Amino acid sequence: MSAKFGVYLPTFSRVKTERELWNMCLESALTADKLNFTSILAPDHLLGFDSVERVGEPSIDMLESFTTIAALAQATKKVKIGFSVLCLPFRNPALTAKMAATLDVISNGRLIFGLGAGWREDEFKSYGYTWRTLKERLEESIEAAEIIKKCWTMDKVYFKGRYYNIEGCEVKPKPLQKPTPPIWFGGVGPKAIEGLMRINPNGWLSPPLRLEDLKYRVERFHMVERGLTIAMEMYTSIDVTSDGALEKARKAVEKWFGDPAEKVAEYNTSVQLPGGITVRYGATIGSPEDCIDVIARYAEAGVNHFILHFMPLEDTVEGLKMYAKKVVPYFSEGR
Repeated sequence: MSAKFGVYLPTFSRVKTERELWNMCLESALTADKLNFTSILAPDHLLGFDSVERVGEPSIDMLESFTTIAALAQATKKVKIGFSVLCLPFRNPALTAKMAATLDVISNGRLIFGLGAGWREDEFKSYGYTWRTLKERLEESIEAAEIIKKCWTMDKVYFKGRYYNIEGCEVKPKPLQKPTPPIWFGGVGPKAIEGLMRINPNGWLSPPLRLEDLKYRVERFHMVERGLTIAMEMYTSIDVTSDGALEKARKAVEKWFGDPAEKVAEYNTSVQLPGGITVRYGATIGSPEDCIDVIARYAEAGVNHFILHFMPLEDTVEGLKMYAKKVVPYFSEGR
């Protein structure tokens, strides 16, 4: 079985200074490019946080996604660039279409356009955006995605919706990738997935779901039959031994998930979604052999692009090197 591997870029940190943070991000991107990873994706958050429930804590340093990816598009040569995932309500969709088209040109056709509806109320309110219900954010994001696709494929765009009105928008130059760059959507709740499937995406970027929860969504929405790229943001820590990987990741994992690292490694951390839905998250932690075993099970379920989110993020460069040497070859085509 074959699979592709990308990296979740370390664009935020509690321990790095401003310039150190950028240098870490740049080194991670250059390492991924040199070692022939498929993609580098930046998260799109306005506040930096290293725990899911950031209550009362000040923001940590967080690089803005579009400007970061634009810089990395010029610094890299082969690796695909993109977002994990853009929060569409943060930006006017016509301007987003223009910015993304420019990114595709700068990168010579390497953009993966990941999109979502946003999920952190504190980010919206602190930056002056209206915090809407999930249903409204999905409706707004679907409108935005429709406008973006029209701007990429039509000479002049007119659109009148509930959230956006566009009168004669012209996006030139168009993206190099035709008809559009690949569009991935992020989402985990069935209603969110059902809504965002309406934009006819090219792929789904899943959070680190327990295998059973992921398989349910892949099968319910016929993702394999539709030919979608099924990507997964895989939180991971890798070391020569299982114990070494666990101890290296323990502090970051337990702060992020709020559960003991051993429980997280079993993909048994409960997360409450809007509407009372509970899913289980986790992280792939262990030796190269352990990681291969977990990844193989997800690949059998349909995942064909793993976005490696190293825990801690400061371990990204060394983690990429070990994955490239010990794990990725196992999933190469023609093996």
